[in-house]
Amino acid sequence: MDQRTLQMIQRGLIAAVSFVLALIVITAFRGLLEPPGETIPRRTTTTTVAEEALGAETTTTTTLPGSATTTTADDANNPAVCVEEEPTSENATLLQLFFPCGSSNLATDGTYIYRTVPETDLVLTNTMREMTRGLDADEEALGFRSPFPEGAEGSFLGVSIDNEEDVAYIEFTDAIFPEGADTAEGAQIFLSTLNANVFQFSTIGAVQYRLGGSCDAFFQRLGGACGTITRSEWLSQQPSP
Repeated sequence: MDQRTLQMIQRGLIAAVSFVLALIVITAFRGLLEPPGETIPRRTTTTTVAEEALGAETTTTTTLPGSATTTTADDANNPAVCVEEEPTSENATLLQLFFPCGSSNLATDGTYIYRTVPETDLVLTNTMREMTRGLDADEEALGFRSPFPEGAEGSFLGVSIDNEEDVAYIEFTDAIFPEGADTAEGAQIFLSTLNANVFQFSTIGAVQYRLGGSCDAFFQRLGGACGTITRSEWLSQQPSP
């Protein structure tokens, strides 16, 4: 083998080694710029006011509570009936709204009135809207009382539902708060009405109320700290049958 051939072989080996080293350097450099891929967390799906169809979501069923029980007011001259005759109306959605009635200051799962609205799948949304309207004279004559101030109508802004956790997030303006809501008794009466109206729907496992997008801001108006209220907590506060 002559000298020229040896030189050509040496040059080929050097070129090959140089190419391999270059590949190693390039791969290492790319590793610094491009860290290993991560699985992007999937956002929990929610529904908005325009999309919320709690009563008619294709994957859920809304269950309304059973018949109401009768409560008697303390005033024997003005006994509370606490029962309203169920209306019949075609091409309409029948809502049940829960309020304190009779001798009880708290709304329960057995003291409700009826409202009809144009046919809709947005049952929770319309329930919250009608709830903030309060009561009319006929409903008050039956013994029902609303804890919400006169200016509360329109204070409901919207609801979103975490379908994976069965949590409803409900947004209000500060017009929802009655005088005395920051006292222990006032907060209890106020929340009992909100909770009774929300938890009538069996698909809701928990609820968080918000003011300006903030749970902390909402509960500060009640003199407390932010909390997500569960169905089991609400049920534990219901009177024994």
